[in-house]
Amino acid sequence: MDLSASARDGRAAKKGPGRGWYALAALPMICGFAAMGAVLFTQLSKLDDGLEQIVVPGARELRLEPGRHTVFLEYRSVVDGRVYAVDQVPGLAVRVEAEDGAPVAVSAPMGSSTYTLGGRQGEAINVFRVERAGTYRISADYDGQVGPQTVIAVGQGFMGQLFSTVFMGLGAVFLGMILTVATVVGVYLARRRARRA
Repeated sequence: MDLSASARDGRAAKKGPGRGWYALAALPMICGFAAMGAVLFTQLSKLDDGLEQIVVPGARELRLEPGRHTVFLEYRSVVDGRVYAVDQVPGLAVRVEAEDGAPVAVSAPMGSSTYTLGGRQGEAINVFRVERAGTYRISADYDGQVGPQTVIAVGQGFMGQLFSTVFMGLGAVFLGMILTVATVVGVYLARRRARRA
């Protein structure tokens, strides 16, 4: 019987997980970043489609669902391949009318909300609420004064969906990091126990 070979086999069995496990521990974090990229890529494009753009001064009829809607001023925007960029829109007034011509109350938002999507940058300037689904006329002008041509966008629940998308992406990364740290700690403890055995 080869006692030296048996001793070597015993020491090998007590070494515990190899160093390669540390490299494998990075996989959850890598997957987390990949998941964040996938979430942002798929969901942000949907959010972009959810904003109805209107070149103003001008008007457009939109089919709206009941609830609260937000009007954003897109001070950097692209519509039909044309780029719009403004710094100030003094006196720009937004109006909303129901199908029967009845005006819908428009007010300033409670807080500041901004977004950047590709080549578009917007800021909330007005909010309004509709009680029933239907076609509404959204218009904006400078009350007879001269002002720059720009773009407004109308959306419902846009900022909430944007925050949810971002938090989903960050959550995937955070979970991946936790799993990576837990794996590294587990491998380290297993190797240390094996050395002490």
